[in-house]
Amino acid sequence: MTAARLMPVAGLALAIVAVLPAEDAWETLPDGSLGQPTEFHGVDGTAIPAYLRKPKGDGPFPVVILAHGGEAGKPQTVGLGRSQKSPAEDFIQAGWAVYSIDYRAQEKIAVHPIEFDDTVEAVKTVRKMPFIDARRVGYMGGSHGAQVGAKVASRIQLSGAVLCAPAAMDLIEDKKAIERGEKLVSVLSRMISDLEKQYGVPLEEVDKNRKKYGYASPIDEAQQVRCPLLIVNGKADDNSPVSIVNIYVDRLRAAGKQVETYLPDGMPHGFYFGRPEGAEYHECARRAVEFLKRSFQLAP
Repeated sequence: MTAARLMPVAGLALAIVAVLPAEDAWETLPDGSLGQPTEFHGVDGTAIPAYLRKPKGDGPFPVVILAHGGEAGKPQTVGLGRSQKSPAEDFIQAGWAVYSIDYRAQEKIAVHPIEFDDTVEAVKTVRKMPFIDARRVGYMGGSHGAQVGAKVASRIQLSGAVLCAPAAMDLIEDKKAIERGEKLVSVLSRMISDLEKQYGVPLEEVDKNRKKYGYASPIDEAQQVRCPLLIVNGKADDNSPVSIVNIYVDRLRAAGKQVETYLPDGMPHGFYFGRPEGAEYHECARRAVEFLKRSFQLAP
């Protein structure tokens, strides 16, 4: 074997060692659970921040991968993993581990397909941990994290996935919504404009033959979804319009997929992570726990 072939093997070995939690690095959180910052490696070996948290004991514990909204950021990742509020605290109280993950840094806000593949690697990473029940891996993402999760659900087997307001899930449908008069955040218009510049044609043209342009949203991949889904979306969400969520749900059901929804009236973007904190926020956490509990029970 040549030296050139040895290098990737050596790099892989280092990546496996790097993601295993250090025995002396655990911090004890106020609820008695143990946590520590860690990382996983993306498809090209890029190190991506994560935060691992588990109940006391040896396990094996079911685990919920948590994916925050917004842009990449280690503080957000660690903060979500360490949170003493819903949903992270609810998952710990259920006896599950939590694996809060980040994204690789990007220069601009866009849909970055490499994030889907990176997150598949995060699933593989957490499954290797000795105190994790590899058969029982759930996912919960909000906004950016839900957009990524909707694609991950069609790429690797999960017990179940909770997708909260999958923003920019389908930019073609977002453009149609804007043209229907729906009031959406301006960043979606910028993302649409950037994508049209990338393709060199309006998105209406792309919509005529999505495969030709290599465009595939979660709506296009509904047939490939590999686990039950719970979709949460406020009806007043201007980042993730409920009209587009309904298209996704209809496509999933037409494909024979198991999907539940929680679509409360008047709720804005982010309510599922406590912005604002209210009855709907707590109901979202309750439904997420019940959904994932049922999903874990179905694991072979």
